[in-house]
Amino acid sequence: MNQPNVRHNDEVREEVPPLRGRHFKPASVEEWLAEVATAQNTPEEATHSERTLLEDAPADKAPQTQATKKSARHYRRRPHRRRDESLFALRSLVQSPIFAYAAAAFVLAAILFVTTIPVPHYTDTADQSKPADGTSTKPRPENDDYVEPREIAHSFEGTSAEAVNASNAYGVLTQAIGEFEDTGDKVSFAVRDLTTDNTLTYDSGRPQYPASSIKAPYTCAVYELLLEKGEASYEEIRPLAEETILESSDEAYRELHERYGMEIFSTWLQEANVAPGEYSSYGEMLIWNYPHLNTDQLLAMWLHIYDYLQTDTPFAQHLGSLLEAREVSAMRNALGKEVKTQSKMGWFEYFGDFFSEPATVEAGIVYAPEGTYAVAVMTTAPAQIAELEPIFTALARAHYEMI
Repeated sequence: MNQPNVRHNDEVREEVPPLRGRHFKPASVEEWLAEVATAQNTPEEATHSERTLLEDAPADKAPQTQATKKSARHYRRRPHRRRDESLFALRSLVQSPIFAYAAAAFVLAAILFVTTIPVPHYTDTADQSKPADGTSTKPRPENDDYVEPREIAHSFEGTSAEAVNASNAYGVLTQAIGEFEDTGDKVSFAVRDLTTDNTLTYDSGRPQYPASSIKAPYTCAVYELLLEKGEASYEEIRPLAEETILESSDEAYRELHERYGMEIFSTWLQEANVAPGEYSSYGEMLIWNYPHLNTDQLLAMWLHIYDYLQTDTPFAQHLGSLLEAREVSAMRNALGKEVKTQSKMGWFEYFGDFFSEPATVEAGIVYAPEGTYAVAVMTTAPAQIAELEPIFTALARAHYEMI
């Protein structure tokens, strides 16, 4: 067989590796046969990666079988181009200006988000500096925005009237009162802070029908003057008291009157320093189960109720729990269940028999975070319970200026 590197004229040419692949085009049949013979007798050339691995391999390594060689060759030829390309793309992304801009935008958005988080509506008084005159500062209440005041039928009175008139609470309170007066109904209230004794009143001397709000003072008289002295049966009074306070039952209230009379109520009113008001005597006043009262009288009754509840006897605790758990309360709806309140509400829709007339009334005690206060609100609105809520919201704002 002819050698691939020898011409027919026996001239030796410079050795070159035989051509293979699709670019090899033999000039003649003889040249093609010579190429085939050379390929059969010459070992296959190793690739660059194979030569590198073979050169680095130890010399004393045991000879590999054909199967092992194929497996090793297959492993050595496994491509790593995809992983290298991913790392290169990630490195390019991190180093690109677009990534820097995106990171800066993210940091800026995070700073803006943190700075716009709302702060609590009451600030810590411990961190506030005291004025030069030595008086203590107090945190501003929630919703202390300015509200345009309006004209109302009467002016505010009491020791805190000047402070309320000069505050944002004045606009809130006059707007709430004006909504009632626009419809022709009348509003009166009296508020007293139980720590400072500061007061705020509005048309508080006007008498009107109290509706069921009178049931709480009478029930307190039964507890304080009968149960505490052992002159009545708790088993008999308890169900009647629960129906009277919780459900505002007229039948249960009437039965209490029939059993225990009005003498105990007359004594209780005198101990509470509650004057007969428009009546000439307590006897004339207590002819009626629902005598006409003004907010000053109703507030004085609740101040005495509060004093009794503070005795913390088992009977006082029971009465306090009833006044806190009453079913209907505009005060509780306005201030929320988070604020403890004890009260009794009364409402009537029309002019009826026995000297009754339209009314929506509520009085009680508010255990506010900034201080406890007693409040009584009386209106001539016909059983408008929800409409009374803005009054209690405005009075809670005004109470802040009273303390």
